[in-house]
Amino acid sequence: MLTLRSDKLNKSFSAGLFGLIAISHSALADVPAEVQAVFVNNGCLGCHAGANPSGGLSLADAATSEAELVDVDANCNGNEKLVVPGEPDNSVLYQKISQANPDCGGVMPPGGNLISVADRNTINDWIVSIGPASMFGLIEMENTAVQVQETDPEVVLTVNRQLGTQGQVTVDYAVATVGTDTATSPDDYIADTGTLVFEDGETSQTITVTLADDDIFEGTEVFSVTLSNVVNGAVLGSGAQTKVTIIDNEFDNQPGTFFFSRVNYNAGEGDGTLDVTVIRSFGAAGMVTVDVTSVDGTATAGMDYTAVSETLQFEEGVRQLNFSIALLEDQDIENDEAFTIRLENPTNGALLGNPTSVTVIVSDNDGTTGGGGSGGSGGSDGSDGSGGGDGSGSGGGTSNPDPEVEADYEAAGSMGWLLPLILLGLLRRRVK
Repeated sequence: MLTLRSDKLNKSFSAGLFGLIAISHSALADVPAEVQAVFVNNGCLGCHAGANPSGGLSLADAATSEAELVDVDANCNGNEKLVVPGEPDNSVLYQKISQANPDCGGVMPPGGNLISVADRNTINDWIVSIGPASMFGLIEMENTAVQVQETDPEVVLTVNRQLGTQGQVTVDYAVATVGTDTATSPDDYIADTGTLVFEDGETSQTITVTLADDDIFEGTEVFSVTLSNVVNGAVLGSGAQTKVTIIDNEFDNQPGTFFFSRVNYNAGEGDGTLDVTVIRSFGAAGMVTVDVTSVDGTATAGMDYTAVSETLQFEEGVRQLNFSIALLEDQDIENDEAFTIRLENPTNGALLGNPTSVTVIVSDNDGTTGGGGSGGSGGSDGSDGSGGGDGSGSGGGTSNPDPEVEADYEAAGSMGWLLPLILLGLLRRRVK
């Protein structure tokens, strides 16, 4: 935000019947810190400072910048000024920082890209602030973009009068579809025109726009409220238009679409239950139901899980419900097993989305059909079902082997270290 110091500016204004006709500016203030920062951050002082600044223009500090810019003749043809108070477009400084091919000299900074839009706006706002706006006001919309719900009856927009507040000023406004706007009147809003009157010392006015709700899905739509034609010396600022975005509510007027919250589910045999969430999206109007059923796969209802066959009832506005599936534990050693759950028969206009059929995988907790593997040479056996140890033999499985078999494995493992010695002895005998 530009910090203005109009209390330190001395300006005299002479107005005729049709408004302001002459301005005489005497600089008694520094440029605002934000303006001087634009000069510093964009490297302008590299040329415009020191004993011999380029073009005789010094921007060494805020006070010098003010004195050497405002109402100072430019080194160009004609009677152009570096800064014309209140008139950015007629100020050579603004032309040189905002145009690729300015009429007076080259672009600033030279040999590079134009300065950022934000920096340009800072210079623009400053030039505006030291002109008529410092006495009669700068008129702008408080917000240049707002969002409303389609169900809102109206939207109220604030128009501010900043800087000066002397005398009565007026500004026209129009509520309309502009350019690429998509909202239409009277289907989405009510078009309107009017004039706001700011009395002496008054700093704000409001514009009320009536909105219209329909039953058609249209997505978000936009219309504009635009200010124009400021009268009696005030200046129209850069924020002269508000884009109003209408958020469509037709999704909420639909009964909804059902789907599972995940594409598959995993559970352990010993978990006891599995909680599943059904989502209702794209609307939540009215009471609707959907059936949930299960279908056996390698898992069998009554042995591995409790069959599912129920109806979920979603009341108005409810967007998700949970149900539980009981998992049954046995002592059998099995591979992982699976079954399917499905959504079916939505009612009252609701739809099925995706996914509506998902797989539930149940992991066995009783171990596999294979026993613990031998640890091999020098290794420990998989006696606890965890597999063999560090030996060369591979150990797999998670079962509990018979103690006698386990003892045999241990005996074999303990003699494993003799084999290399026996083989070595045989080789030596053959060499001899």
